[in-house]
Amino acid sequence: MTQIHPSAVVAPEATLGSDVSVGAFSVIGPGVTVGCGTTIGSHVLIDGITEIGERCQIFSHVVLGAPPQILEDRNQTTRLLIGDEAVIREFASVHRGSSKGRGTTVLGQRNFIMAYAHIAHDCVLRDDVVVASQAGLAGHVEVEERAVIGGQAGIHQFVRIGKYAMVGACSAVLQDIPPFLKAQGNRAKCYGLNTVGLGRHGISEEAILRLKQAYRLIFLSNLNTSQALERVAAEVGPCPEVDHLIHFIKTSSRGIAR
Repeated sequence: MTQIHPSAVVAPEATLGSDVSVGAFSVIGPGVTVGCGTTIGSHVLIDGITEIGERCQIFSHVVLGAPPQILEDRNQTTRLLIGDEAVIREFASVHRGSSKGRGTTVLGQRNFIMAYAHIAHDCVLRDDVVVASQAGLAGHVEVEERAVIGGQAGIHQFVRIGKYAMVGACSAVLQDIPPFLKAQGNRAKCYGLNTVGLGRHGISEEAILRLKQAYRLIFLSNLNTSQALERVAAEVGPCPEVDHLIHFIKTSSRGIAR
């Protein structure tokens, strides 16, 4: 059965699935949909057109679906979508999209958003992303699957973080972080492959070796980016991970962190 604390305020128009739990003094607005088995702690505010998946855990004082922090934006029809099995810890905030952006903020499945983290309007986080405590993602940031963003890191608007990348704590990220790499610093620079993370997630040794070859050509040679990518395509050989790395760099609009 769905359990709603007597002190919670749930709009009659809100849709709550079976086995949903809503804690004390939480407020759920009329445009909210909550999937089956999701737990909502105390003092949580869920507003706007917000869809939350199944079996999520939302801890106390979280704010979801609030308007984007844009002075001129008063649109009430933008959305926030959160996939299944997300964990959002205390005091974290995730804003809905903006009318001048994609209109929707999206969190994929099994995301882990730690305490006090902030995810701004129009961000897209793919599956299994970790955002550590007090990290902040500005508007329009895109994070591919299984990336990790360290505590107190700040990600500039429109930046992309590639899959399996790891951004160190307290970093200021102004340019794209390519997939499979580690990045650290103010301003963040790349420091080799995230080999520990790749191994943990079952990336083959052959793929890791090919990625190391590509990394040396792109980041440690005297070639410019176009020349390096041509050499990688010609010399490293067929590999889905390397192909994704090349595509990510070629499609970067802000440039990549070197």
